[in-house]
Amino acid sequence: MLKIHESGMRFELPKSKTFPIEKSKTYQKVNTRGVSAVEFITMSPKLDIVFVEAKTSAPDKQDGEKVSDFVKNISRKFIHSLEMCYALLTQALPDAEPSFPDSLRNALRQSPAIKMILIVNKLSYAHCGILQDALQRQLRAEKRIWSMNVIVLNKELALKKNLIKG
Repeated sequence: MLKIHESGMRFELPKSKTFPIEKSKTYQKVNTRGVSAVEFITMSPKLDIVFVEAKTSAPDKQDGEKVSDFVKNISRKFIHSLEMCYALLTQALPDAEPSFPDSLRNALRQSPAIKMILIVNKLSYAHCGILQDALQRQLRAEKRIWSMNVIVLNKELALKKNLIKG
């Protein structure tokens, strides 16, 4: 099991199906050029590819400009992470990435369902829907291209869905 502690939450993931992209050598090399990434990418039991970004909090829905900037930042992380995965898969990024599991590589070759999940530790249930709608609007083109789902959860919902351990 791979244990990841992020934003006050604990994730336990199968190491053979998880790519801790934010800690990878590849990301460390491209990060200096304005590239951002989610915490990790993993495979669900249904073999969906799941991109997970964790945050401690999110701006209040009353502050439209901060919410808009937050949504753009999260969207960029999702898109850059997806691009890095396929760049590694096609070897457009020249370095071999030892932490990129073969099972994830193989799944990406099979046109998998893609889920982008944002988990915000301190977020009300009502605000989950507001952020989810905003992210879906921001990522509407990518959703069509990749047939992806965009989901926003708070800590309680993530615990219920067994995405986090605490």
